Amino acid sequence: MSSERVARAPGRDNTVPRDFYLTLLQEFPALIWRANTDGQCDWFNTAWLEFTGRTLEQEYGDGWAESVYSEDLGQCVSIWRESFAQHAAFVMEYRMRRHDGVFRWIRDFGRPFYGPEAEFLGYIGACYDITDMRVLAEQLDHLANHDVLTGLPNRRAFSAEIERAIALARRGADSTVLFADVDRFKACNDQFGHEFGDEMLCNIGQAMKSAVREVDMVARVGGDEFGVVLHDQAPPAVEEVVKRLRAAVVATGNANGCVVDLSIGAARVTASADVSTILSEADCNMYAEKRSHLNDVV
Repeated sequence: MSSERVARAPGRDNTVPRDFYLTLLQEFPALIWRANTDGQCDWFNTAWLEFTGRTLEQEYGDGWAESVYSEDLGQCVSIWRESFAQHAAFVMEYRMRRHDGVFRWIRDFGRPFYGPEAEFLGYIGACYDITDMRVLAEQLDHLANHDVLTGLPNRRAFSAEIERAIALARRGADSTVLFADVDRFKACNDQFGHEFGDEMLCNIGQAMKSAVREVDMVARVGGDEFGVVLHDQAPPAVEEVVKRLRAAVVATGNANGCVVDLSIGAARVTASADVSTILSEADCNMYAEKRSHLNDVV
């Protein structure tokens, strides 16, 4: 396309010269856009058009929004309109379809700009593809909150979930925390080897997860110890869950030729409690249960 075509917005007189700053931004590597005082986009640089694979005519006005991911469009338009109404700068993130059909995460910085008499002339913005950065952040967050071996939430995530249960308890929710230890796991690990033991822990974790609802959490908190947060379940229902958890672990051991069981301690979540108190209570109850039904606890 010619530079003359790039310079002009729809409906503008062909004699209007191209703005000098647009010349500077035309080949800028960031995706640059401009909007007039009506909030309608009237210019896009080369990087933008190469990213979307669309023409200026297709992007003009609200045309650019056709490339925005449908689930992000509502919030995107809302931020756009509110900012324009107040002549306020904004930063927003949304997914936009690339020329190859792949949606990429975009961080969009929009700023109002003014003429020599301080008159509002519209907005100019710069967009950057932050997909790789978001993927890396998600991976780091997953590593920080999940057990490397089993893929289950770790102690950190478990504690955070208890904090959430405490907050819900202040609104009347009835939640319970379980602390569980796999009985006789050490004997199996010593007999069959650490590789077998690691596989057993993964299988036990998945079996426990299948015994609770999706809204509940099963976490590996260390070694052969697991934690469970049960949301909105009264004591009778909790007892049934405990039975299912023990049965699931016993069945997993049997399937792998290993005799194991599960000792479980419970603690009710109250609005006045804290994480350490709840964990301590559940841990003490778990060891009391272990002593009550095992003579050879290992």
